[in-house]
Amino acid sequence: MWKIFRRDPYAKIDRRKQRAEKQHMRARQKAWRQRERSEARQKFRKRLTEFLANPFEKRKLSSEKREMLRMKKMIRQERKAAFRKWWVKFKKNPFRAIFPRKKQRTEDGGYLYVYHMTKRERDALARKKRMERNENFKKILTVPELRSKFLISYLHSTAYFLLSFSLLYVLYQVITIMAASSFNIPVIWYYYGMEFPLYTYSPLYTRTALVTIFAAGPIFSLMMAFVFLKLYFSENQGIMRFKLFWLWGFISGCNMFFGSYIAGFFTHGEFIYVSEWLFLSNVFDLEQILFTIISFVMLIIIGRIVTPLFLMSSGSITFLKPEFRLFFIFSQFILPWLTGVIILLLITVPNFYPLLIIKTVTPGLILIPSLFLYDLLQYQNIHKTGATQHNYIRWSIIILVIALLFFYRVVLNFGMKFT
Repeated sequence: MWKIFRRDPYAKIDRRKQRAEKQHMRARQKAWRQRERSEARQKFRKRLTEFLANPFEKRKLSSEKREMLRMKKMIRQERKAAFRKWWVKFKKNPFRAIFPRKKQRTEDGGYLYVYHMTKRERDALARKKRMERNENFKKILTVPELRSKFLISYLHSTAYFLLSFSLLYVLYQVITIMAASSFNIPVIWYYYGMEFPLYTYSPLYTRTALVTIFAAGPIFSLMMAFVFLKLYFSENQGIMRFKLFWLWGFISGCNMFFGSYIAGFFTHGEFIYVSEWLFLSNVFDLEQILFTIISFVMLIIIGRIVTPLFLMSSGSITFLKPEFRLFFIFSQFILPWLTGVIILLLITVPNFYPLLIIKTVTPGLILIPSLFLYDLLQYQNIHKTGATQHNYIRWSIIILVIALLFFYRVVLNFGMKFT
């Protein structure tokens, strides 16, 4: 202490001042919170008194709230009208309704359909677009600010994809184990999947048990997908910071439902048993083929619908510029998904689990439509929305993902038994 004082005699006084300022700030914050609670209690008492005085009296709305309700009503009506138009187009031509014709911008600022051009004009336009893409790609590589922006976007998106996929995959397995335990069926949980040690014709494998066990995980995942979608549209500033994570969570949740059925169809495992025991069908029966096709189509339709959400999750005007949109889709969605597939594949070495491998591939059915729809005319006016994406690497998220994957592999390496 004497050495510190001799080196800087005012250091102790400065620390006292800092402590006093912190205490003063805490006191002000406490008083402000108490005042807020007091005002909230007074408002609640006032509303309760008015309600008890006349429960059937219509609540009076301010002019601002009336205007807000009117705007919401107009938006709902516009959405209904747009959906009716889309439904009419869908009944006429389902493929064209899901994938509308792409328009190209002309030199005078207008638009024309690519299909109305001659072959020579299409070739010239494609050549021009390739040259522009190459120039824009060179610009990203040569400009340090752009290069770091896209690299940080790629790293963060990869971490969020791995985190959301791993989280939902673990919850999927936990729910399945809980459902099996409710029927006294033992389960061994490995890092690559689950094993049921009972022999095939055990009396515990009843129709109700099998349907419940293998349907619990996918249904829970689909419910979690809607929770993530709700959080994506939240207006809370703290929640909006993780907009990209909520979007990946929605994609992973939908994939754990529809993708699980596709994986079960090709490997004859897990979710496919639900339709087998519900309809008492055999392998590759008509209903299994039909449900698999529906799963493929649903994933593609979801990708078609959530394409604007991909653009809205950018948090940067630079990414939404026409010359950088394609590279943004690649850096924030396509490449992170491919990287995640490779990492999750390496985690399962040497026991490759076909169900897990297919589940990591099927999110591509949601992502690939964005490569064809990112530049549509109706998305030209999507501007910067949500929280701003800061140009620095959040090492805490990347380290968290690495640690979770490492402990998941180590803890479940020799299997965890549940009886």
